[in-house]
Amino acid sequence: MVSLFAYIRGNNDAAVKMNMTAPVLVNIHPRTGHLQNSTYVVHFYMPQKFQRNPPLSAEAQPVELPQHKYAAVRRFGGFMDDSNISVQLSALKKSLKDTGRDKSSASNQHSGRALLYSAAGYNSPFEHENRVNEVMLWFD
Repeated sequence: MVSLFAYIRGNNDAAVKMNMTAPVLVNIHPRTGHLQNSTYVVHFYMPQKFQRNPPLSAEAQPVELPQHKYAAVRRFGGFMDDSNISVQLSALKKSLKDTGRDKSSASNQHSGRALLYSAAGYNSPFEHENRVNEVMLWFD
């Protein structure tokens, strides 16, 4: 995330500073059963004026995210971290049990890699109250 923050603060080939956008989307690719063994890919949405021609950087690359048809979403407050993402994801999965939209229906491919879920944060890191976050299971 430090590389992305540096990118929007002007550490790019055009030395362009950009406003922070929301949400900050984190795709989580589990390797084994626990979040500490996962790979996290953090995405900032490009401001509209840079979407066609984003400044380049060796440390941050623009990507187009795949379009999923559906998502099951659970909203929660506070600061996102491994423990509360895990708790919220478990609660979301439990709410989907026996709906036909549980484990077997979740999208398992994202750019050729397994993707079970994402987390999104909507607040500035400097906001301490009324924070809004979400965990998402994607469906196609």
